[in-house]
Amino acid sequence: MTKPVFLFDLDGICCNLMQKWLAVYNRDYHDSLTENDIVAWEWHRFVKPECGKRIYHYLNRPGFFADLEPIDGCVESLSRLERVCELVVVTASPKEAAGDKMRWVQRHLPMVPKGNIVVTYRKDLVRGDFMFDDAPKNLRNHPATRIMLDYPYNRDFHDCHRVHSWLEAEELVCRMVAEKPETETPSVGAAMQPTHEGAGANTTAPA
Repeated sequence: MTKPVFLFDLDGICCNLMQKWLAVYNRDYHDSLTENDIVAWEWHRFVKPECGKRIYHYLNRPGFFADLEPIDGCVESLSRLERVCELVVVTASPKEAAGDKMRWVQRHLPMVPKGNIVVTYRKDLVRGDFMFDDAPKNLRNHPATRIMLDYPYNRDFHDCHRVHSWLEAEELVCRMVAEKPETETPSVGAAMQPTHEGAGANTTAPA
């Protein structure tokens, strides 16, 4: 029997982008912005006016993603989920960061096969049984079972299973896999097709 395909994002799901992003912004602009202050996806609405959409320019800096810390419980949960699911990373990335993200996965998530990393801004085109993300725009039209990691900026989206930790996500997926009848599931090859590498995002938040 083919394993169900578990698609999952990197930024905000596996790696703690917010922690570094806020720290660097607060240092550069002498601000004290916190996670709870960001209550919508458009970060430029909450930073100082002199920063504005330049807040997204940090994401284009080579090396910015290289040293991000893993989200609590991510590595442990994925190590267990590997037994019941095919693991596929689906991440959006400006071209300057794509290499850093690939190396991050290889360093921190060795349970993910090297070929199972999809870089695309059209995550809805990547087939799978589950999609774990933090961005409403990525889950809104995705045909998989939608799982969202809770953040203040995504609480207006409700068409999903909302979880507050990796452990909750793991338990949900394992329960649903156990309850699911034996039906045809997408192969890894199908999950990887079609993919579209989007252009660099100079003025949009990560996905």
